[in-house]
Amino acid sequence: MIRNLKALIGAAIALTIFGNLSGNAQAAEEKFHCSVEPCRATLAPDETAGTATAHHVLVVKGKTTLGGAEGSFSITCPQLMGEAKSTTKTAIEVTLTNLKYVTASGFRCQFAGSESFEINFTSCDYGFKSTGGSTSTAGIHVLCTTAGDGIDLRLGGVLCVQITPFTSTGIGYHDAGVGGAKKVVTATANVAIPPAAVDLKNVGDSHCSSFGLSTVTSASYTTGNTLVKAETDSGGVTAEAWFE
Repeated sequence: MIRNLKALIGAAIALTIFGNLSGNAQAAEEKFHCSVEPCRATLAPDETAGTATAHHVLVVKGKTTLGGAEGSFSITCPQLMGEAKSTTKTAIEVTLTNLKYVTASGFRCQFAGSESFEINFTSCDYGFKSTGGSTSTAGIHVLCTTAGDGIDLRLGGVLCVQITPFTSTGIGYHDAGVGGAKKVVTATANVAIPPAAVDLKNVGDSHCSSFGLSTVTSASYTTGNTLVKAETDSGGVTAEAWFE
């Protein structure tokens, strides 16, 4: 009996170790991959059959300035432009820099049908984690190198909203290659932004009063597809990128 008990305990330990190793191996598979090193990644909109699917939408809800009723506003932006660099062929986190919401034609973000809305990232970048990306629960961070900086949202040149540094989840990745080819990564976002990270500015200003909120109760950031394309860090030769 003792011998059998020892055998059972040994088997249980072996299964536990194997399970842990399997879990670690599975988690380790979720990485950003590039066919070259160093590697430079750039963003591009995913527009299928002439239909724009790459819009980025910020929705903020809260109490209005009129009697404290519930209210909201939304901002819709076109392509997010930016770049990330990796010194190795695989990475579990990347930082997207030189960020701006604008297309080659100069189209900017819209609020209430106006294109005078501007977003300035100041010293802030987006940080992305790979773990959870296959289930659209990967991490995202707003990282700012200068104290007091945030992502500034201006209407008519006046600072009305500032998104301060925060950490959340809701990013997903999958390969966008035709026929299963691993050449381009598609990223999507469905991120809940902590209300404390949405700082309303100059509420009494005639421009900022258009937003109509005095306090923030929730905020979200969603996107259509954004393509992540890879190339060599120098020379701009196209490379392959994939996520797994």
